[in-house]
Amino acid sequence: MTRGLEASAPTQRDKLLTTELIPEQVLPKVMTTYGLVATYVFIICWLTGSSVMAAGGWTAIPMWVLGILTFLVPAGMAVAELGNLWPGEGGVYIWATRSMGETWGFIGGYLSWIPVILNAAGSPAIVLSFILLAFHAELGLTVSIILQLVILWCVIGLALAKLAANQRIMNVVFVIYGALTAVIFFAGVGYAARNGSATPFTWDAALIPDFAGAGFLYGTVLLYLLGVETPYNMGAEFLSVRKSGPRMVVWGSAALVVIYLLTTLGTMMVLPSDEIDPVTGVIAMLGTAAPAGVMEVCALVLAGIVFVALMTYQVTYSRLIFVSGLERHLPRIFTHLNPRTRNPVTAVLIQGVISSLILVTLYSQSSMANVTVFIQGGLSTVWLISGFFFLFPLLVARRKYADRYASEQFWRIPGGMVGVWAVVIVGSLGTIGGIYYSFAESWIQDVPDGEWMVWTGSISVGMCVLGLLVYVFGRRSAAKLSQDDALAHLAVLELKDEVK
Repeated sequence: MTRGLEASAPTQRDKLLTTELIPEQVLPKVMTTYGLVATYVFIICWLTGSSVMAAGGWTAIPMWVLGILTFLVPAGMAVAELGNLWPGEGGVYIWATRSMGETWGFIGGYLSWIPVILNAAGSPAIVLSFILLAFHAELGLTVSIILQLVILWCVIGLALAKLAANQRIMNVVFVIYGALTAVIFFAGVGYAARNGSATPFTWDAALIPDFAGAGFLYGTVLLYLLGVETPYNMGAEFLSVRKSGPRMVVWGSAALVVIYLLTTLGTMMVLPSDEIDPVTGVIAMLGTAAPAGVMEVCALVLAGIVFVALMTYQVTYSRLIFVSGLERHLPRIFTHLNPRTRNPVTAVLIQGVISSLILVTLYSQSSMANVTVFIQGGLSTVWLISGFFFLFPLLVARRKYADRYASEQFWRIPGGMVGVWAVVIVGSLGTIGGIYYSFAESWIQDVPDGEWMVWTGSISVGMCVLGLLVYVFGRRSAAKLSQDDALAHLAVLELKDEVK
């Protein structure tokens, strides 16, 4: 297997990274275009975002539109081009390494990976909140934390199954997601037709973003549009990166826009802004607008959808740990693949352990609802920074790899360098605005900005310190083995396949 590395392109610029060679040989290609669209939606779309946005009133709609135009569109175009230029396992890590160097590649990959830790620490509370809503129950803090850990480790167990099996689950639940969206929207329209909109409508609010009174909503929008680059962590497992990647971005983004706008509208038409729970509001509105029992059923359905989304996160982000092991940023143990499922078992398990520690630490300090939103704010701040690692590489790639652009046929941003600069400038300005409004303005009405910044700042700094420790000690440990020794166990997997 390592002989393939020695036989790669003659120039240093074009020398293939280990992660561009090994996964192609040992990981199964099972991701279809439909499956990728479902994965894309599960990674990015969280209906709790519609609850938060609806609480902001009608100005949420222009904020959604602004976020889509200033972040989702530029980010989608950027990752579609880079994913076609370098169609390998690892996504942001490969793009940043190829354009900015190995250290920046690690930083970009780490910042892109951190969301799975924060998300897995906060999202079991969302699953539990919808289950409690369905059964009209309440729990004490200790029991709540225990149940969240149970939910998290059930997710981890499912993520260890074969990717093809997980993909089938995602494909089915994706259809259910669409049905749930329709129920929420049409219930809201029906209620508004009978009683008028519970959130008073004005044209100014519905057309002009209110940054003075609700600027935090822009940070919230960008949080719920983050993750465009994540499916490319599994680039070696696409059936066809160059065909499916751009289609995934287009159709997945269209699905996101429809789901978010319809569920936000449905929620605000039924509930006044001050009565919308930031977590469960998008389903609780059915208790007012739909027949008896619909809310309870839909709460359980959404709990299941979030559960599957969590599983999707674990699967896709574990590939970044696997890649870090291949590139010897982490010890060899993190490159371990289950011979039957070809899943990076150690990577999935370590994600679960770290998330469990964060979950127990944070939820023992405050209320379940508040900590869930605190984590989302910290997640947004850190994750948005990773966007620069797929925006800036566009400029370097167009110059450094001009020969490939001239000789190869793949999707690229229209308009030449003018189009690229437009994408980078608009995307960067949107990202900077999102970072500011994620960190500086509280997303919770009864939490002052100062307390919000302490929480989100502490979470963000903690994640950066963790990254520094991972880089220093991981590098030191991994350096004890030669590249051949580090990859020897993967060569055995390849040999078994050849014998079959």
